[in-house]
Amino acid sequence: MKSCLCALLFSVATLGFAEDVSFLHNYTTNKISLVAGFVPDASRIIIGEPLFLTFIVSNRSEQPFEFYHVHNEMFIITATNNFGLAVKSHYFGLDGNGFVSRVTVAPGKEYTSRIFLNERCIFDQPGDYTVTCRCNFEIFSKLTNSFDQPIVTVFKLTVLPANPERITEIIQSWAHVVETNGSLGEAAQALAEFNDPRIIPPLAALVTKDANNYFAVNVLARFTNEAAADALTVVLKSGEDYEAGVAKTAITKSHQADRIARSFLPELTNADANVRIQNARAVGWTGSELAFAPLCALLQDETNAVRYAAAESIGRLGDARSFDVLTNCLSDSDFAPRIAAVRGLLALGRPLQADWVKPMILAGGENIRTYYDAIDLLRMNGGDQAAPGLASCLHFDDPSVRHPYNMRLMLALEFSPNGPKYYYKWTCDQNRDGTEAEIAENRQILSELKAWLEKHKLN
Repeated sequence: MKSCLCALLFSVATLGFAEDVSFLHNYTTNKISLVAGFVPDASRIIIGEPLFLTFIVSNRSEQPFEFYHVHNEMFIITATNNFGLAVKSHYFGLDGNGFVSRVTVAPGKEYTSRIFLNERCIFDQPGDYTVTCRCNFEIFSKLTNSFDQPIVTVFKLTVLPANPERITEIIQSWAHVVETNGSLGEAAQALAEFNDPRIIPPLAALVTKDANNYFAVNVLARFTNEAAADALTVVLKSGEDYEAGVAKTAITKSHQADRIARSFLPELTNADANVRIQNARAVGWTGSELAFAPLCALLQDETNAVRYAAAESIGRLGDARSFDVLTNCLSDSDFAPRIAAVRGLLALGRPLQADWVKPMILAGGENIRTYYDAIDLLRMNGGDQAAPGLASCLHFDDPSVRHPYNMRLMLALEFSPNGPKYYYKWTCDQNRDGTEAEIAENRQILSELKAWLEKHKLN
């Protein structure tokens, strides 16, 4: 499908989108020959109409062409009106933090990237515009075959006045993209351009397919009607914490929390444990006090994972009664509900106390999930208590090279706020006993850490 799209775009670009426009050009440098450029999906749009560009680079050389990039930061796109004045932009030059990706375009192959023009340029007045698109392959690094000149495409864009009939057509066309499982990301970005309740049904269908679509969730959150709230219920069930939090805020503002909570409550007694877990999580995100008693009942569920989900959701409710319930869970003989209770207390806004997790660290070890969870909770949420709390769990009488318990804590200390740095000095190898010198060094490290702990004892 992708190759067909590239071929179609390439043929359209070769013929020219308009009689006097050529989008793709030949570039040669450092023994690399490319055909590249930017191809817009249309040359005539109405005000507010979403428009995407496709960046294409075709390698015509006999060797691979390589470059690095982060998101779309290698692209610079500007536009001017008939008077030569630059249009405004939403884009600040960065797509946010991200990993640097390395792209290799094999001989005879193409690389394509889609760019949302509306994110780069604001066309809020009818008229003719000149759009200039640049790609600089050398932004992040220079490779042996680095391309030392920018790829540039200039094209004309006609922007017409807003047209209600055309808006209807556009919304329907992107709804069809969602319906046919096209590019859901592009559909969400495009529909986000319209503050029109008619976009709710296609976005509702979209989040059913992808509950973590950032654009779709945030656009649905603009609306305060029942249709939008109903669409966001799937996000409460299946979305990651950020998206579920956005959905919760929107549902609360629309005064739909109790109604949405009622839709989840019957499933808390479903025979399928996975259904109980999913609905426990969802009803917790509603923040409705109607969920408190049913969730507390789930703390006695026969399935450990259900109890875990219930405890965490009780914290998310933010109910005044939640603190006492969750602190009672900290004495559970099963550590998994304890971990859930700690997460619930954090969701409740309570600062983490080292004593909540220390018993789980001290009693844990390799291949015990709660041991790792407890260490991570203390390291990431303990603040000033993190390093002393972790250090107090060390086995100070065990300098063994073979045992990994202390090594795990050394690693956590290394990345704790103001934690002492000993991880890279500590010797650990589970396949051997270690030399006398290695054991002596480990013993010295434990001695120094014990002295450090004396100075930084927990209050």
